[in-house]
Formats: sequence, structure tokens, C-alpha cells
Amino acid sequence: MIDRLILSAVLGASGWHGMYPPQPAHIILTAGQIREKAKLASVSAMCNRKPKSKQAKDLCKRWEKHDA
Repeated sequence: MIDRLILSAVLGASGWHGMYPPQPAHIILTAGQIREKAKLASVSAMCNRKPKSKQAKDLCKRWEKHDA
């Protein structure tokens, strides 16, 4: 009788641990990283537009040099 109790406890514990997938590792960004990411997205969106002013063209050229 006790062997069945132990066996059911072991199988229950192993089943319980296999039921839930592991938690994904979330990367938490700092405020500065979020700001930098938003700035790069903004500049990238501006550089992808077709009609550009002279100032925008200069900024995009500097940005391309900075990335390379």
C-alpha cells in the first residue's frame, strides 16, 4: 500500500513539473536604452521616406557613417 502511495507521489511530482513550460528570459531595457531605440527607429523612418530636405539627407549620411 505504501509503495503505491510513494509511486503516485513520484509520478504526480514528475507530471506536475513537466506540465508547465519554462519561463522565457525577458530582457528588461533601461530608460536610456528605450530612448536610444526610439531615436534610432525615428531616424530610420525619416531616412526611409522618399522626399527629403537637404538637412534630412545630411543627417541620414551622418547616421549611415555612424552605423558602419
